[in-house]
Amino acid sequence: MPTRRRFLDGLLGATAAGTLAAVVYPLLRYLKPLPVAGVGGPTRLTRAETEKLERANFVVVPAAGKRVLVLKDPQGKLRALDAKCTHEGCTVQYVPGEAGIWCACHNGRFDLEGRVLSGPPPRPLPVYAVHTDQDGGILITETA
Repeated sequence: MPTRRRFLDGLLGATAAGTLAAVVYPLLRYLKPLPVAGVGGPTRLTRAETEKLERANFVVVPAAGKRVLVLKDPQGKLRALDAKCTHEGCTVQYVPGEAGIWCACHNGRFDLEGRVLSGPPPRPLPVYAVHTDQDGGILITETA
């Protein structure tokens, strides 16, 4: 017959295991490398990524082992920039209300061309070529 002490020990162990899993899983997921696209070839956005781009005006996608920020500017033009901040590598995000790109880690700000506006980033964000194909799909390619 289980005692109150044994029940509390089990409950404490389950809580500790759950807490450990809640810390370790996101860390392991962050460290897992992004899938690598074909060598030098264009990366095509999936249907889900395209829908998110339409809803939120931006999406971060994996392309050639890197994170790429694809956004639709206020004029409706598609743009693609490296989503890795040049300061310490945090993921940047598009802020449609400010028509700019923001890094939350140290408040770095970039314009839509990737140029540094303020904060600690030492270099601009690398720019990717983005266009739509005949089927309406969105393709991203690295620029030379």
